[in-house]
Amino acid sequence: MKIVPLILVLVFGCINTDKKENQDTQKQKSDTTYNYPTVSYLDLKLENGQLPSNPYIVEFTNGKKKIVFCGTMHLSKADLNNPLYKKIEAAFFAFRPDVCVNEGGDISQKIYTSKKEAILSDGEIGLTKILADSLKLSCVNGDMNEAYEFKNLLQRYSTEEFIAYVVNERLMWELKGRKIFNQQDVEKEFNKFIQGYIMTLGKVNLTETEQSFDFFKASFEKTVGRPFDINRPEPSNPFDPKGKFQEIGRVSKQIRDQNLIGTIDQLLDAYDKIFIVFGGWHLFTCKPGIEEIINRKRK
Repeated sequence: MKIVPLILVLVFGCINTDKKENQDTQKQKSDTTYNYPTVSYLDLKLENGQLPSNPYIVEFTNGKKKIVFCGTMHLSKADLNNPLYKKIEAAFFAFRPDVCVNEGGDISQKIYTSKKEAILSDGEIGLTKILADSLKLSCVNGDMNEAYEFKNLLQRYSTEEFIAYVVNERLMWELKGRKIFNQQDVEKEFNKFIQGYIMTLGKVNLTETEQSFDFFKASFEKTVGRPFDINRPEPSNPFDPKGKFQEIGRVSKQIRDQNLIGTIDQLLDAYDKIFIVFGGWHLFTCKPGIEEIINRKRK
């Protein structure tokens, strides 16, 4: 899942419902290049929707070029003693990489005073950064920025579909988790989300009407087929082939996958050993692309 900065909202990656749709998308979206092979969420076969282990660690090797990918199921940041963190740390020091890749945005300038603070603040993202700092390594953001993602989504979907999906997925589920149900409080959080996240961070230009809560509710009902209810945000399970939100979610995740593989591809030109900590589904969907780029001949 995509992780939005906490100051705005906390949320927390493939594209099309079939191969033909993927090919059509490539032809339509001249600004979005799908250069790397990936696996669709609809083709993933995982028992009970879970990773084989947490973290699920896979190593890709070609001569001196090596990648260790720690795929994770995200946890409560308060769970300091979860084996996930110890296993990531053990894999890191066993591998001793040249560079790290993290999920969830640019944390290169963040400084943590302790491992405990890093995990409590940012979970495995914070842990990756403090581990990188311990060996004086760079920590590179493997996620795209919101402006790039939103630009690509709006090339494919209407403003109504875009607003309905993003607000539902990245705000309303978070408000439900925080038990914010009062209409006035919901609208206050909505206005901050529209202005701060979608328009400022995402660089999306919206009319005054499109910025309104009424526009969101109308867009939600038109897209989903039922009135919006803060107690019932719409699920967007990427494994479900039915539903507009499910489809948009897969498209968003494919954009993220392409960005992640592209980032790794560039890093392989400069580094031999890359350590990645990212959502576990991305390990499965990106595996063909990672195998392709690590086997590529480089200078």
